[in-house]
Amino acid sequence: MGLYKTYGIVLGHRDLGEADKILTIFSPNHGKLHAVAKGVRRPRNRLIGGTQLFSFSDFLIMKGRNLDVISQCELKESFHEIRSNLERMAYGSFFAEMIRATTPIEEKNSELFRFFLKTLYVLTNWTCYETLSRIFEIKLMAIQGFTPQISQCAACGSKLTDEIKFSPALGGVICKKCFDKDREAVIIDKNTLYTMHIMLKKTYEALANLNISCKINTQLKKSLHLFIQNQLDYKFKTLKFIEDINKLKVKEK
Repeated sequence: MGLYKTYGIVLGHRDLGEADKILTIFSPNHGKLHAVAKGVRRPRNRLIGGTQLFSFSDFLIMKGRNLDVISQCELKESFHEIRSNLERMAYGSFFAEMIRATTPIEEKNSELFRFFLKTLYVLTNWTCYETLSRIFEIKLMAIQGFTPQISQCAACGSKLTDEIKFSPALGGVICKKCFDKDREAVIIDKNTLYTMHIMLKKTYEALANLNISCKINTQLKKSLHLFIQNQLDYKFKTLKFIEDINKLKVKEK
């Protein structure tokens, strides 16, 4: 058994025994890892501050036979603004679940770590969470090697015309002559396709003032969620959390 140091972001946790928690931590050097925070559910435990959901902390971890154990942690950024706002919490939880679902255990990915950390900072400032979610979804899939084909027809390679659909099964946009190759392809228009392009190419800073219509967001959301589900074969539990929050907002208006 030995000790190792790493900094990372807490992606999630579950209770263990009467007072412990098993944390899922995302680190640039060690990838996704699981470690026990002993006694962290007791008041005034020294690990509490750095082990909450979304916390960005320095960790000293002891290797264990079955599970590693957190020996020390020092908080770098709490992201309290996310946890203290129900809507931010819902979207942050979805982003964290996407990282958990797309990242193998202990696979180093410093680019993805930097992207996720930047996303958490952006989430504390942006107010259009749906737009941020679409940007995060398409960029994350690209970083993980699942970039949708949006420059030419994903089925035949032809140049795209004005009539197009998005095919999750074929991995991108298809032209009119290939519509019969995927009867479940989603109708999208050129404005939605253009929005996909700029979301992939531009930084968060460059997209800060991006305004998209309800129509474009609806097309993007349906296309990307079907694409993600098709590529990952995974259903995200936190999407229900977001749906419930959005329904509540509508009732309050």
